[in-house]
Amino acid sequence: MSPSLVLLPAMLCDDALYAPQTESLRDLVEARPLVVAAADMTEAVASVLQQAPPRFVLAGTSYGGSLALEVALAAPDRVLGLWLTGCNPGAPRDPEGADRLRQRVQAGEFAAVVEELGARCVFPAGPNAATARETFRTMARRLGAETFLRQHATLFGRQDRRGDLARIECPTLLTWGREDAFSDVGHASLMASRIPNADLVVLDACGHLPTLEQPAATTKVARAWLERIEAGA
Repeated sequence: MSPSLVLLPAMLCDDALYAPQTESLRDLVEARPLVVAAADMTEAVASVLQQAPPRFVLAGTSYGGSLALEVALAAPDRVLGLWLTGCNPGAPRDPEGADRLRQRVQAGEFAAVVEELGARCVFPAGPNAATARETFRTMARRLGAETFLRQHATLFGRQDRRGDLARIECPTLLTWGREDAFSDVGHASLMASRIPNADLVVLDACGHLPTLEQPAATTKVARAWLERIEAGA
């Protein structure tokens, strides 16, 4: 029986964020995307653990990566492997700017905020930039402003976990876009240096959403990593 791969998408993203990998890796894992929009991080972690199987491989991007990190720390005996992309293990940066974004959405500017986030998420000169950006728009419109506000509150209420990274003992994969404008490669390098069993792969011509911007390269890296986990199980 294939292990379960629980997928925690980025803010305002759903299962479409991982569609290329879900299809290509189905011979190795049973993909279980979970869109979590809870009141806070504690509730979000509880939601993931309630919906996930007893043991599973866990992946998360951006907001989903921060949530995945919390889940791995909260239930290390259940997480077989951890795959992180585009997240910051430290305390939130620029809380004032984040609050302005929240206020704009509450004031009815959700569509404009989505356009701005989409433009910043995707590296504009990348080979799949137009498709990735349109996929982000479509996902964001499906999920809507209320999901954004709940996920935003969870993300910006998170704790600084840099001091806890050494406690993560499971195999960990970090896939990062070199041109990530939200979470630079320095965050990945820090995690790779502190998590004992971590591998870092940096993808060129790629921004914040490697699964969409560089789907083939991302899938290739994930497949090799999953095969190593399966061989060691």
